[in-house]
Amino acid sequence: MSRDKLTIQSWRGGWGQALREAVSAPFEAEFGVEVVHRHHVGLHLPPSLVTQLSSGDRPEVDLVWSNAVPALQASRSGWALDLEKERWPHLPRLAARAFSPSAHETVVHPYVVYYVLVHQRGLFGEEAPSWSALEEPRFAGRLALYPGGNGFFPIAQVMGGGRVADIPHDMSTCWNYLPRLHGQIGELDYSIGMEEQLRSGRLQLCFRALTNALAFRRAGVDVEWCVPREGTSDTVDAWWIPRGTPDRQLALARSYIAFSLRADVQSRWCAALGAMPVHRDAEVPEMLREHPRLPAHADDRGPILFVDEEVKAEHEGSWAKRFDELLA
Repeated sequence: MSRDKLTIQSWRGGWGQALREAVSAPFEAEFGVEVVHRHHVGLHLPPSLVTQLSSGDRPEVDLVWSNAVPALQASRSGWALDLEKERWPHLPRLAARAFSPSAHETVVHPYVVYYVLVHQRGLFGEEAPSWSALEEPRFAGRLALYPGGNGFFPIAQVMGGGRVADIPHDMSTCWNYLPRLHGQIGELDYSIGMEEQLRSGRLQLCFRALTNALAFRRAGVDVEWCVPREGTSDTVDAWWIPRGTPDRQLALARSYIAFSLRADVQSRWCAALGAMPVHRDAEVPEMLREHPRLPAHADDRGPILFVDEEVKAEHEGSWAKRFDELLA
């Protein structure tokens, strides 16, 4: 007799490996369900999934693991099903950051990720550098950012002399700052395959999610990571169940999400990701614990150049377009 199967949209690299080892494999062992990861690169939803959701067809995956922005946009489009989170026994122990107001019933954020500056070992001294290091002539053509400037806008706003509190209404300092990086950027891409460019020195500085920094080091790349003295930005990813998922897979997807939010699973998963768990009883990864420039818990926004996920969902498309116009 064949086992039940749950198909999840996952990322490759360190992200997918962490999900497999910390969540999917233990879920399979505990519930006897086969968990299949359908890999995808990037923050946008796969075009095939968008087509299926738009037409009302059966989606190619039963559960989507994505960044918060496409998750919130999918929820606003009516593409995400109710999580039935009121059935979760650990619901009262989840941080407020686990939910966004516009998609409270359909989207959950299982952790918080912090962006860092990845650099070849020995480029800087003991003291964390300023983000102004990105402009140094010695790094011309050796800087990597994400496509469309993803995650970098609060930093650009501050480095241009502005305030994060003015985002999104006044971002003139952000747009004035970004052209200063025009000759510095050598790569606008995601992290898969970036290891060789770092090894060779083709890239020396990378603005990356901490998870990617850890994956580089696990791959044997001699890099360090730091949080520059001005602080850094953050992001959250999301679980959501696509409309059209059959009832049996729907039940499994809800169970999987609840499992991933359990304190013990969160401790394992977030240690592998280098992320902040949203379960208040989960263990904060050692690399984050008491870091002078990072939060103490998921709802701590004090040290962060924070922009709300709802604002990102509304404006990131236009921000990316402006970024590309300035740095094409």
